Amino acid sequence: MQNVLAAHQIPSRIIDLGIASYFGQGSPAALQVLSDDRWAALLLLSPIDEEQSDAHEN
Repeated sequence: MQNVLAAHQIPSRIIDLGIASYFGQGSPAALQVLSDDRWAALLLLSPIDEEQSDAHEN
């Protein structure tokens, strides 16, 4: 995800959320961006809506 943002010149960093109740491997983390880049980052990292993509193909 960080590479996608970097490709669009959106600076980001990974934040370690510390020890929490997490039963997988590793520790939970978050991706932080500047508030000015928040909406662009959300759009870039959000899943593609299948209904919209199907409508554009027809």
